Order: sequence, then structure tokens, then C-alpha cells
Amino acid sequence: MIRLVASDMDGTLLNRYGKVSLWNTNAIKALEQKNVGFVVCTGRNYEDAYTPLAEAGIHCDIICMNGAAAFNKKGDKLRNQPLFQSQVTRILDICRPFSVLFDFMTEAGSCTITSRDELKKSFENRVFLSMCADELSYETIESRFQFLTEDSLLNTGTDIFKISVVHENPAVLEQIRRHLKMEEDISIASSASTNLELTHAMAQKGSALMEYAIKSKIHPREILALGDSENDLSMLGLPIGYTIAMGNASEAIKRSARIITRTNDEDGVALAIESLILSKEAAVS
Repeated sequence: MIRLVASDMDGTLLNRYGKVSLWNTNAIKALEQKNVGFVVCTGRNYEDAYTPLAEAGIHCDIICMNGAAAFNKKGDKLRNQPLFQSQVTRILDICRPFSVLFDFMTEAGSCTITSRDELKKSFENRVFLSMCADELSYETIESRFQFLTEDSLLNTGTDIFKISVVHENPAVLEQIRRHLKMEEDISIASSASTNLELTHAMAQKGSALMEYAIKSKIHPREILALGDSENDLSMLGLPIGYTIAMGNASEAIKRSARIITRTNDEDGVALAIESLILSKEAAVS
């Protein structure tokens, strides 16, 4: 029996417009009547994850920044695993020669050492898409960032939970990935062909979800998880009840998952929840 549903957001729970559909919303709310929990596992920071959920009337616990932090439905922090400053410095040293763009995720939101002109050009070329929603304007994206110098970033003492490294050429990102793999205690994932997502090795969706389940006294066999991209592999590779890839998922995700549902624009999350948890057939299986 499933007692917990864990869902990614972008490309999974959210449609192309960055919204939770009515069918997905109703399916999630119906879980409560079955005493089944729902937790979001996302690469977004807390505020950017909370907003579309609240708009849909969904109030749930959130594992965010690929597992670097977690919050309960009241907004109280449950987990905290930032990168060490030495790791941040080393990441900058490795990436600097490649002229990449950065998104540094902190508790206060996102900041960058990328210039406004560079960020705008990248957005217009559909490279920098940290918020994958078609209707978002550049002004909306820019307003989410604090623009800093590298010195001010490193000297403020602010915890950095996740670094997104962005470049238009996947071959460049692959070179960076090879360098980063030689570093200790850095987790490398990706949510698009134009980015790498870097967190502490202990900050992955899979480990954060397992820690959450243990604290909630939920057995791995009682978990259903859904995702679509590489940063979901640590979660979908777990020995849990159901691992589900979206119809729009990468081939690697589809190979790793037990089941493939419909795409995020076809309410694949709701279909999986209804078929495997809410239906009469699921109730007697």
C-alpha cells in the first residue's frame, strides 16, 4: 500500500506554463482522504516551489534545491545541507575559464555574478531557463535575482545550497562535469541540456526523500515517486514501491523507472495517482 507520493515539479507536476492543472490538484487533494502523504521534491528554492503550489491550493511539505533543504507545510525548516565555502570556491575556479552563467540558490533567493546583459541575452536565446514556464518574461526572471560581484558573493557568509551552471553548449558542460567529478563531496545533476546543478553530496533528492520517509515512519515500499530529468535519478533509483517517469522524461529516466505515465501537459501525475492509489482496482491490489 502506498502511503507517500513524492513528485518533482518542473516537467512533472507543473505543465509548460508553470502551473498545477486542476486534475493534478484534485488528485493530490484526494490523497488526503486516503491518508496518503504528498511531498514535492524539486530543484527550485522554497519560495519558487511554494508559489505555484499555493496558487493551486496545495499545502504540503517541500524538499527543495535537489535535497539541500526541506520545509514542512508551515514553512519550518526540516533539513539544511549547504555547500561548504571551499566547495563554492573550487566550483568557481573550475568553471571560470568556460564563460558560464551562474544561479546561486540561497535562503534569501537566487543571486548571480552574471551581468544583466549576459542574463538577458541568454534568456532571449532560451538558454537560461531556471523557471521553465513559457509565459515568463525576462523582467520576471531578472526580478528573482540579486546581482553580485564574485568577491561580495564569497565574503557575505551566506549559505549557498545549490549552484546552477548554465552554458548553451552541452559539450562545454560535459568538460566541466569531468573536472567536477574529481572533486570530493559534490553532487552533479542536470534538469536541462544547458545546465548542471551542483549541491553537496549529501544533498540529493533520493537521500533527502529517504531521510524524510524515515522520520515519517514510512517504509520505502510505501513510496511512489515521479520525475522527468537527471536530477530525479537519485530518487527514481531507490528501492521504493513505484518509480514513475513522465511521458516527456529523458530516456535515462524512462529506463530507470518502473512505469511511464503521460506527459506533464497531459496530467501524468494525476493519472498515476488515480490508477495506482485512488482507483477501486488499486484499493484491492
